[in-house]
Amino acid sequence: MAAALMAGGRSTRMGQDKAFLPDAEGREWWRGRLALLQQLAPAELLISCRADQAFPENCGARLVFDQWEDAGPMGGIVSALEAMTADRLLVLAVDLPGMSPDILEALVAAAGTGGAVFRRAGHLEPLAGIYPRTMALSGRRRLASGDRALRGWIAEAGDLMRIVDVPPAWERAFVNVNDPGAWERWRAGPDHPAGKQPPAITS
Repeated sequence: MAAALMAGGRSTRMGQDKAFLPDAEGREWWRGRLALLQQLAPAELLISCRADQAFPENCGARLVFDQWEDAGPMGGIVSALEAMTADRLLVLAVDLPGMSPDILEALVAAAGTGGAVFRRAGHLEPLAGIYPRTMALSGRRRLASGDRALRGWIAEAGDLMRIVDVPPAWERAFVNVNDPGAWERWRAGPDHPAGKQPPAITS
């Protein structure tokens, strides 16, 4: 399995590229999230990004540029699926600072030999998911038709994609930090509701 950090968003609500904002440890967000993926020992490590972003060439991962301009996360995922040699791709959005390796490992276990995405409060969380490489063809077809909806793409995959419901203890791991207010609340520290880390998973 390969792993890809999804970092190519335009960050329009944040007003600056959130991939390069400092996290709680003072690292740029992308470095901390990439280190998390490295803990899972993927066969390939990728960063899905735009060509104009300032990721260093020696960042420890292969840069995969989006093939479609402004196609959203689906364009980045399909680009990574087509660039990798592994059978499956674990994706993680750069703006999920509360995500833990334990939760991603639970997703890997739930996926078995196929793919899987989390579902929280009835809605899919497609940017913390596992996608089989065989989905690249349907993804390319959908993008060509102008359909960029990840949920529809996942639904089309049928049994290839398992849906994993998020238990209440994991809720904070799915807090998106995508605007200045959310970023400041996160930076306020672990005691702030938006900044608390999810508890360790014991089963």
